[in-house]
Amino acid sequence: MSRLPPLNALRTFEAAARHGSFTLAAAELCVTPGAVSRQVRALEDHLGQALFARANRKVILTEAGQRYFTLISGPFAELARAGDALRREAGADRVRLDCVPTLAMHWLLQRLPGFRAAHPGLDVDMRTATGPVDLAQEFDFAIRRDPAHFAGLMAVPLMTEWSLPVCSPAFQARHALRTPEDMRRVPGVSIRAREDLWPSWCRAHGISSTRLAEAQTVDHTFVAMQAAEDGLGVAVVPLLFAHRLLEAGRLACPLPGNEAATGSYSLLRRPGKPRPLAETFAAWLMDECARPTTPPDGAACRGW
Repeated sequence: MSRLPPLNALRTFEAAARHGSFTLAAAELCVTPGAVSRQVRALEDHLGQALFARANRKVILTEAGQRYFTLISGPFAELARAGDALRREAGADRVRLDCVPTLAMHWLLQRLPGFRAAHPGLDVDMRTATGPVDLAQEFDFAIRRDPAHFAGLMAVPLMTEWSLPVCSPAFQARHALRTPEDMRRVPGVSIRAREDLWPSWCRAHGISSTRLAEAQTVDHTFVAMQAAEDGLGVAVVPLLFAHRLLEAGRLACPLPGNEAATGSYSLLRRPGKPRPLAETFAAWLMDECARPTTPPDGAACRGW
């Protein structure tokens, strides 16, 4: 072992030789260029050979340095592959899921304890994101609503999204909302990320969305639900997100039974057969999506 070079110096040399720059090596290793220079000098002292020629603030591998880099680059690559293999093994008991944030927050998280109870030792490693799935990341499944985000992936339908108007109980009592036409005389809450919700609901009930009184515009569905709870107006939101707030009495449904289909969610995966543990999660998720529930106020709950 005494014949081994200083390992930190060896790692530093490999980075400097690969980049052809002490500055770039320093950035990769989170040290200063001076620290890189000292580590390289220590390795040169150990080997008794100059590995870099230094001139005009540039460094160039010497012939000996080039030969040495060629010899050590293979073992470094092997070390990197060994680390990747161990990381994959460490994640062997995890399902990697990429999910849209609002669905994760208001629907999936509350169900995961049931999955863990049914499958002890099998965890779900979940990240949330909007837009197209990042194909550069490792994942078993993704959940998306917009077909434009399915590119390069196989899609299996999960559930239909049904949306309906919600507001605070006090707002409902004050405005006596009884028919879809009544929506045209009260303030509405619009969502930039889901501009389709109000128009889709209005079309389903034969009224014009252009004649609605817009009181507040927010970025996301969860903010719209908070705005409705705070009495700013009526928001059309997916029932599967609002269900717990309706159950708790924090939101009211002024028009029970008047939902509208506003899209669907799909389970996405790469082509090929999923890992067995991932298939276990997918089967559980499909069962959860197929399970009917009756929401508050007697409104028909479809796709819940």
